[in-house]
Parts: sequence; structure tokens; C-alpha cells
Amino acid sequence: MSDALIQKKRSEGEQEIVLRLLERVADDNEVSQAGFARQVGIAKGLANSYFNRCLKKGWIKLRQVPKQRFLYYLTPKGFAEKANLTAQFLAYSYQFYRDARADLGTAMESAGAKGHKRLAVLGDGELAEIAAIVSDETPVEIVGFIAGQGARARIAGRPVVKNWKLIGKADAALLATLDDAREVYEAFIRANPDVPVHVPGQLKSLVWDK
Repeated sequence: MSDALIQKKRSEGEQEIVLRLLERVADDNEVSQAGFARQVGIAKGLANSYFNRCLKKGWIKLRQVPKQRFLYYLTPKGFAEKANLTAQFLAYSYQFYRDARADLGTAMESAGAKGHKRLAVLGDGELAEIAAIVSDETPVEIVGFIAGQGARARIAGRPVVKNWKLIGKADAALLATLDDAREVYEAFIRANPDVPVHVPGQLKSLVWDK
């Protein structure tokens, strides 16, 4: 992964929320800000700011109907923006996946060369899922995933646990998360100072740059 792609991935959420908002209004003009906030997992106040932004951009319009109800409508400009964001999102996701595969593959090859054949992945998000796929093409095996706050039970048939002691037999760990990468890395090495941790090339800037 390039540094530019990592930074783009970290800021991608904002554009995705706008896209989800436009999609929701297109599907249901009775959508409420509170309902949308619950759907995408953000605060109601933040949802309000996204609705206001889309109104100011002219992507949606608000109309009052009887019984003090308000309906949102997608404008022609909004339809065009939704199509544009969809195309950008798909193109970027494909490029991110390709670069992530290459970077994680290199990290796993390096781990295998050092005799670390069984790895525990730190993270349970998109990068962790890609790591599970890539491992089948490398000399290492992913034995499980460590995510202290994770709600998932398994990824690609492997268990997701809260700490190293629950992972079973593993030789080392592999960092595979963009969310709070430095905090995840530092918390792990504090709790497990004797466990080697392999960090994919471009994640190193997130972990060690001060």
C-alpha cells in the first residue's frame, strides 16, 4: 500500500457516509436524521451536519408535508453526485485491495523466512480479512485473530479472541488494522513483550511516526 492510499483509506469514511445518505434518500424520502444516524452508526448531531451539507450542495431538498412531517428528495444534481461517488468508491476499493494484498503478502513472506510459520493477526477488519485470503498463497498459516473490542466470533473459519493467551499455538503476530494501528500495536507489545510482531511496510508509518 502506498502512503497516499493509507491516508485516503482513513478519510474514506466521510465520503462513504455521504454516499449512504444519498442512497437512503433515493430509496426512502421519509428517512429521518435519527434513523440514518442509527443505520450508519454515527451520532445524531453528526448526521445533522451531513444532511445540512447535502442540502447546501443542492444534492437533496427538504419539503414539508401535512401533519408537520418533512420529506427529503434527491435532486438531479444529487443523482449525479451519487453516481460519481459510487464509481469512485468502487475504483478505490479495488486499488486498495490489490495493494493491501501485495503488502501483506510481503510481510508474511518475511515472517516465514524468519521461521514464524503460524501467525495471529492483530485486527478484525478489512485488512484482517485480506490477510486471511493472502495467507493461503504464502508459507505461513493464520491461526486466529486478536481484537479486544471485536464483536465477531470467526473470520474465514479462524477464531477471533481478545488476547494472545487465547490464540493457541502461534509463533508471532501480524499487525493488520488501519483503525488505531499504533494503539493496537503498542498495547499488544506491552502485554506480550516477548512475542515478535510483523508490521506490513506502509503500516510502519502509522505505528512508528511521531
